[in-house]
Amino acid sequence: MPNEMKHKPEDYINSGFYSGDEDIKNRTEKVVHCRESHKCSKCKTEIANGDYSLRETGFMDGNPVSCYTCLPCIDKWLDELQNEEEK
Repeated sequence: MPNEMKHKPEDYINSGFYSGDEDIKNRTEKVVHCRESHKCSKCKTEIANGDYSLRETGFMDGNPVSCYTCLPCIDKWLDELQNEEEK
């Protein structure tokens, strides 16, 4: 069973999780439904075929780059941001 989205797709895209990647040119982020398994760039667990993830793509030093982050890692990030805002 695919993982569920705790937040709206735009919340994941606008989370700022990948901020600080200034070396990546033409960077894009989007929530994708994985068609094959990938390793999460944050926690290193497997993102299974059929699961949703946040995908970052772009170019570094003229070469294409991409990474996938599992939604539970982004959920944790968003929860921490919300807790900071509530203080």
